[in-house]
Amino acid sequence: MGEWTKERYESFRKELFAQAEPEFARFQAKLLRSDLPVIGLRTPFLRKTAKELVKDDGEAFLRFCGRDTYEERLLYGLVAAALPVPYEVFLGYCDVYVEDVVENWAHCDVFCSSLKKRLKGHEADFFGYIQKYLASESSWAVRVGLVVMLEYYLTADDLRESLRRTGEVRSDFYYVRMAQAWLLATAWAKDPQTTREMLENLPLEEWIYRKFVQKACESYRVTSEDKAWLRESVGKRNFSQI
Repeated sequence: MGEWTKERYESFRKELFAQAEPEFARFQAKLLRSDLPVIGLRTPFLRKTAKELVKDDGEAFLRFCGRDTYEERLLYGLVAAALPVPYEVFLGYCDVYVEDVVENWAHCDVFCSSLKKRLKGHEADFFGYIQKYLASESSWAVRVGLVVMLEYYLTADDLRESLRRTGEVRSDFYYVRMAQAWLLATAWAKDPQTTREMLENLPLEEWIYRKFVQKACESYRVTSEDKAWLRESVGKRNFSQI
């Protein structure tokens, strides 16, 4: 394969553009609402490419990985998530991606959904680690923290803490607020009894609560009885203290 150099990266980048699907790029650009150019490469192709890069020399690739397009940034996250490095080394790459590379909701969500194998055996430590993302000044880092909890920490052991943290997040950023509502709806679908108990003391803003109820009521995993209770709860809830 050879060593990664600036010239090799430019050649690799040209190969990415050669695989572009212009129509898909236009569709993706509308969906992402990103300020970055979109090449037009599908996520399965990017995942496959990331695996090949990891087999080659993933860490060397990351030293040259560009940030000029949506796909290049996502490749950074996919490669970082798959690197066969010690957990502590991964955390460094994770911080760079979360704080400096993520630029839109897909960068966040695709990366978070790729962490299952990486976190195996380190679940408890990472649950503590992501508290700094939830407290970050970067709204995208906050969303990463929320989506990680949604993906991996709505378990019997961690559900209450995940809900507590979600209720503490304060943000005007749409994609953070949507992640809060999405997490709450998923938590209800998984464990309605515990989530209902926790809701009584969660200081949720009205918009987030209403969006959570909407999402829960759209779910096939939520019973008709629960949907009726949730709809009624909106009118009964006191939002004045938020």
